[in-house]
Amino acid sequence: MATKGNHYKENNNNWKGGRHIASNGYVIIRMEPGHHLVDARGYAYEHRVKAEEKLGRRLRQGEIVHHINGDKTDNRLENLHVVSSIAYHWVNHRTETGKKLRLPGENNPVIACACGCGGCFRKYDNNGRPRKFITGHNMFLKRRTA
Repeated sequence: MATKGNHYKENNNNWKGGRHIASNGYVIIRMEPGHHLVDARGYAYEHRVKAEEKLGRRLRQGEIVHHINGDKTDNRLENLHVVSSIAYHWVNHRTETGKKLRLPGENNPVIACACGCGGCFRKYDNNGRPRKFITGHNMFLKRRTA
């Protein structure tokens, strides 16, 4: 008859050090019960734990940990950057180059239409894209000058 033993953590044949890749691609690690980042199963996202170590404090509500090189499994301290909100996090993921898109919280000044008509409007549209002409106005100018 086999004896029952302690098959927890290191004593279990399937133990992999408490480090796994979650279905969303992030690394989760086994933590001690009661840790503030632990889920119901006893795991926490490794990048959030390491970011708190790097900062020397808990992450504030709304703060996001960004992987600089885009690899969700690369949780080296030099690859982690904490940003203040999801809006600033998305700035790090912008792929369009050459466009000066509006940054979160950046002022949206009123500017004059580039055609010289005297019309004024906000420099950035609702999607944060810069404008030079009143909406639809540049189409009118193309027809008038042709």
